[in-house]
Amino acid sequence: MANLSGSKIESLSGSLGAQVEGMDLRSDLDDETVAGLRRLLLDRLVLVFPDQNLSSDEQRTLMAHFGEIEKHPERPQILEGSAEEVVVITPSGGVSAVWHCDYEPDFTPCGLCSLNMVECAADGGGDTIFVSAYRIYESFSERMRTLLDGLTAVHRNTGNSGRNRDEAHFPLVGIHPETGRRGLLYSAHHVQDFVELMPEESEMLLARLQLLTQRPNFGLRYHWRPGTIVLWDNRRVQHYVVPDFEGSRLLYQVTVSAAMPTPLPEYTPPIEGEYGAPVSELAAR
Repeated sequence: MANLSGSKIESLSGSLGAQVEGMDLRSDLDDETVAGLRRLLLDRLVLVFPDQNLSSDEQRTLMAHFGEIEKHPERPQILEGSAEEVVVITPSGGVSAVWHCDYEPDFTPCGLCSLNMVECAADGGGDTIFVSAYRIYESFSERMRTLLDGLTAVHRNTGNSGRNRDEAHFPLVGIHPETGRRGLLYSAHHVQDFVELMPEESEMLLARLQLLTQRPNFGLRYHWRPGTIVLWDNRRVQHYVVPDFEGSRLLYQVTVSAAMPTPLPEYTPPIEGEYGAPVSELAAR
């Protein structure tokens, strides 16, 4: 793990997640500390920082260390005065009780994401479960991974009016631009087809991927406490909110852009054109 002097770092599960204690995220983090946190994030995929109690402005300042702040498609829930950067997450705005990764307005997966727990559910519910796309991919046999390596996943928008398009396609498997590691770019709620497969074949593979997504040995279930900040690499992590609570619950979300996974050398795109092009273009192939 990264050497972050003065901090206590503890793994939270065998597949992903680390808790970092003894670090004040309000402080002006130097380049060495930011680099160490980034290395730890790339390794463990999810970082938990308890007892931070950051304001929305402090959360934005923190995330700006890791990249350019992104707008988020949940426009009706933008925090007033935040220039479309801080998303307010409350029960009235809906609970994301589906396995998913987050997308920016052009329907490209977000880079690095953060959640700031302002107010927990009074009844103790509302845990978030994170799952590693690396572990799902690595659980397949070598021959099945060869099949996955050549597939194009069809991502479909499902009712979010804040996005600029409703369909996009990306290679199912790519190389992480910072680690060089192969893994899935997969969101169970949004990936609904594969270009190279017949519908019946897509259905079988999707059922398998969704089953693996829900296996506890690939995931981390985190029980929130007020004041906690959680960061994750959205390019390799799905998450799910457990809808077992009533009453108020308040979080702020800020995301930053990051380079997308690159296609495998052996991958052949189904059409020429922009990476992540609208699926409607496939009709011309």
